[in-house]
Amino acid sequence: MKNNFHRDRLPNPLGYFEKSGLTLIGKGEWRSAICPFHKDTEPSLRVRVENGAFRCLACGEKGGDIVAFHQKRFGMTFKDACIALGAWGQL
Repeated sequence: MKNNFHRDRLPNPLGYFEKSGLTLIGKGEWRSAICPFHKDTEPSLRVRVENGAFRCLACGEKGGDIVAFHQKRFGMTFKDACIALGAWGQL
């Protein structure tokens, strides 16, 4: 089966996180947010705006890019998350 994943089609991580409802706090490469993976009251999620990597310092959820975040947040497979993000299909 041919891999139709195109990383260059992924949305900008900073824009993606803001559109997904996260309020990113701070400036620089890593920002903080309220974690959507557990009942959070203080910003415990750290997000790298360059590539979308994330890690929650409270619940331990983590991933290397916005595909992993989208998969975990919406319970999707890799392919389904790529399709939803516009990064799957023929050029």
